[in-house]
Amino acid sequence: MFRSASTLSPIAAGPGSINTVSSDFLLANHLPGMQINGRMSAVRRFFCLFVTFDFLFTSLFWAICILIESGGEYHALVDEIIQYNIKTSFFDIVMVAASRFTILLLFYALLHINHWWMVAITTALSCAFFIVKSLLYKWKSKSSQPFEVTLLLLSFFISWIEAWFVDFRVLPQEGRAMRVLEATNCDQTESDPLLPRLERVRDYLSHYTETIGDFYSPMESPIGSDDEDEYNIPNAQKKLSPEERELQTTAGEALQKSLEVLSSPGWKLEKESSHGDTIYSKVGPRRTKIYKLHSVVDVDPSILFDELTHRIENMPAWNKALTMAKVVQRVDNNTDVVHQIAAEGPSGMVTARDFVTVRRWKKSEDCWVSASVSVTLKDEPPQKSIVRGENGPGCWVIRAIEGSGKKCSFQWLLDTDLKGWIPQYVLDQTLSHAMTDFMSCLRAHVLTIKAASASAAAAPSSHRRYAR
Repeated sequence: MFRSASTLSPIAAGPGSINTVSSDFLLANHLPGMQINGRMSAVRRFFCLFVTFDFLFTSLFWAICILIESGGEYHALVDEIIQYNIKTSFFDIVMVAASRFTILLLFYALLHINHWWMVAITTALSCAFFIVKSLLYKWKSKSSQPFEVTLLLLSFFISWIEAWFVDFRVLPQEGRAMRVLEATNCDQTESDPLLPRLERVRDYLSHYTETIGDFYSPMESPIGSDDEDEYNIPNAQKKLSPEERELQTTAGEALQKSLEVLSSPGWKLEKESSHGDTIYSKVGPRRTKIYKLHSVVDVDPSILFDELTHRIENMPAWNKALTMAKVVQRVDNNTDVVHQIAAEGPSGMVTARDFVTVRRWKKSEDCWVSASVSVTLKDEPPQKSIVRGENGPGCWVIRAIEGSGKKCSFQWLLDTDLKGWIPQYVLDQTLSHAMTDFMSCLRAHVLTIKAASASAAAAPSSHRRYAR
């Protein structure tokens, strides 16, 4: 009837404890995959509850089926268990559910594994057994058949839901929560104030991971639709095919993931050039080495973004690392598919590669972002004469530098798999050299642009002097 003093006044539990607990639970509202104080995440807990529901539901459904068939005789349940036979008894469906329940809770609740292989095994074995069961079972009276068929089909369906939920909900959301917390430095410490922690996560999510509709909603005006439509595609009027919608989704996810990786901690200095370009590396989400370049370019950020994004087909003219760049499909105002052929590496150590990537670009205040990731396009199949590489989520981020005139900061995230057998030390030298070489070509191209702009600006004044 009466509450204890500690319940009425949670502050009595110790300084900072209420902030820590509240912060954890409030952050979990933003990140369903977040683990609170070492406990399992909300999305993993839901999966464990669903597995428990699977076992209890299957057991109840089986009992109801037997009771209906036997006219309410409870001894029929015992007979189904004691006199079990795969051709006459449905008790094995319950045992399959019990096996999934035991194995999945052991590995995903107690051992807390972060891989889909175990649920894939349980689903595959369950489905194989269900198929064999349907072929061997001697179907009985017509009155009970609908219930038995329904139990078998529901068990088959539920086992696939479990596999889908782990692979498309549990693991992605927990991985995303980990990346966001690392990127915002939200360490689980009692000294971390409540509001700063929440504000860092909220700012990060609002800045880099807007709603899915903002990234690639095909039926609404895309981000940046107020700008000039460089592809002359009327906004919200082009009906997208399922393949184009999938490309939009893939590109939007690549933009989101690349920004998360770019701002995550754990980068180690790999190389520093004489121009001040710094290259960092770390092991990426695909367990391969990825690279990040930081640089400053003496040009207006909008001009640089336009050259790298909207004039990509002109890039081989000034970037010696490319021999061909072509836009092969235009999806919407901010998304397209590009086919590029990279020249062979220094001394021919790495032969030429080609890449087919979907790109997505976006402008937010004084920041320009262009992200890309490899895709499979039926109109651009791999060629026998050249090895096709694969790019993970990568991006260019261009920001204006306040008080520096026309200069801008340039960041490049590179996650590429050149395929073929290439020693890691050769790969490190090739990719780091390619990044610094690209910056040299870019700076030379910027000087050409400035010279052309200066000539264009001087031409009218010279014409006026000649007229006088």
